[in-house]
Amino acid sequence: MKPIAVAVAVAPALLLAAQVIAAQSPPMPTPAPTAPSSAERTIVTRAEQLPRRSIRLQRLPSEYLAGPRDALLPLADALEKNLRADLERFDIQDAATLREYHGTLLSLAQFRGDWTAVPALVERLRSLQDKPGPRATSGVLASIVAEQQLARRDAAWVRAEVEKRFGALEWADVAEGVKRSKSQFELLNPALVQGAFEQQVDVMARNMQLDVPEGMVGSIIGARVQNELLAPVRAEVVAGLQAVIDRHAPVAARPDVWTSRQFAIPAGAKAGEVGIGIWDSGVDLSLFKPTPGRGIAFDREMRPATALLRPLGEAESRWPQLRQTVKGAMDLRAALDTEDARRLKQTVASLRPDQAKAFQEDLALAGYYIHGTHVAGIAVEGNPFARVFTASMLWEHRSEPVQPGEELSRRTAAAYAQIVRAFQAQKLRVVNMSWRYGAGAYEEMLAWHNVGATAEERKQIARRLFAVEREALRAAIASAPEILFVAASGNEDNSADFDEYIPAGLQLPNLLTVGAVDRSGEETSFSTFGKTVVLHANGFEVESVLPGGDRMKASGTSMASPQVANLAAKLFALNPALTVAQVRDAILQGAERRGRVNLVHPRRSAELLGLAPAP
Repeated sequence: MKPIAVAVAVAPALLLAAQVIAAQSPPMPTPAPTAPSSAERTIVTRAEQLPRRSIRLQRLPSEYLAGPRDALLPLADALEKNLRADLERFDIQDAATLREYHGTLLSLAQFRGDWTAVPALVERLRSLQDKPGPRATSGVLASIVAEQQLARRDAAWVRAEVEKRFGALEWADVAEGVKRSKSQFELLNPALVQGAFEQQVDVMARNMQLDVPEGMVGSIIGARVQNELLAPVRAEVVAGLQAVIDRHAPVAARPDVWTSRQFAIPAGAKAGEVGIGIWDSGVDLSLFKPTPGRGIAFDREMRPATALLRPLGEAESRWPQLRQTVKGAMDLRAALDTEDARRLKQTVASLRPDQAKAFQEDLALAGYYIHGTHVAGIAVEGNPFARVFTASMLWEHRSEPVQPGEELSRRTAAAYAQIVRAFQAQKLRVVNMSWRYGAGAYEEMLAWHNVGATAEERKQIARRLFAVEREALRAAIASAPEILFVAASGNEDNSADFDEYIPAGLQLPNLLTVGAVDRSGEETSFSTFGKTVVLHANGFEVESVLPGGDRMKASGTSMASPQVANLAAKLFALNPALTVAQVRDAILQGAERRGRVNLVHPRRSAELLGLAPAP
């Protein structure tokens, strides 16, 4: 179970490590040209309908990163053969999953040096993108590297091509992606890739006696491609992207349509107190006006706990440095050349392989520590009548996950019911939930602990455990019709329906799921979508408070969801007699439909209820 974490720019090495550890639903390559028509294949509408398989390694994953290429080729062949067979059998109706297929085939082509295959794969990846930014940038760098390798171009050529090709794209569409890519390349350090594999991925492989989920093979290949093809031109890619960013610095940003829609309630307004629940990773309640009950908390194994703000433990003395690290990552993502950003680049560049795990865990701990408080600050902004109650979930920040099991799922189910009863006892009207997970998360955890004789058996165990928790959460929310629950959709640019997330994938009359747009109302490249995602709000570079009172900007659907909770709480404050149905309908009816985006309009929703927000 995971919060929809603040979107920080971390080294691709660490992102790769997370992907390897999570490799249960493997990325799959493109089908062969002779694949049967969709009418002859089994239609797949949910991730759990796809098969799971394992591949036996002959050595530890880290040993494949720099070892002989021939040792990895049989694994690559087995992966491709298996997955091509799948695509002959299944008609997978999910663009995000198909992007994973073609992304893996692209990595295989790059690993094998099959550069002539790259253009067609890039075009297919672009065709599967439904957001303008990712559609424009998909495969640009892969195409440059392919041409470099074919024509034996030098690094200076790479820099010039990066500047030329990214510079020719529509800046308004690609600015977010270009800045994020630059920040990730600035933090690329092969030593971290090696360390992440040695300290985390190898541990999982040992646990499984080297019989690993086949997606791990794709991740090993991806890491090797990164080390061999991207790391050598890291400086040139960064320089080229920076030149594009600098060229567009004088260009006016997209118009801000979000700020003018907002309204605040004056302290002297005729309004009533309204309770807002922040179901998250913990809240610094000293920064807010709490409800009488203040909060409820559960530890990593879903047992009652006392800490309402995530404890830092032995890292407490290092919090100033951790805060600088998170701030530096945020600044890098925004292409800001700040002292914190420069310090982070220096830190990452100097890390040794044996420091990778501790660095990643520090980032996770810092993210959990700030997440709930940042969300709470957004939820109460401009509402002096808001009172906060926290349901603090003290999730695990270490790479070794808790082992799932029936007892843990039963405790989780009981905790969900207890939390909602606490919300009712505090007479809350709105609850924000900026977290999500699906059955795939339990597959990952089961694999780590080598539970289940096969990958397919792990899938079945995970589905059974997940069903217990999903139905408990559904029942808990349904049992409180007087409370409006607001969920964040996710930051994976995937379908909440296909991956069956909770709470984002649930459909209930007192639940709204929210995706993220930027201030101009354009859908962010990271925002998860799906039929349950019925609203969108600003989730890009949103400023809010951190524990202790400092302020920082962060991005994610975690920041979009509390914007809707904020609106709902204001409506209830201005008219306490309103029902959940009335508030929900006013929020939906006041929103502005823009294709897939349904942009919240707080002022219009207030006016629909006969409430006159202050100018």
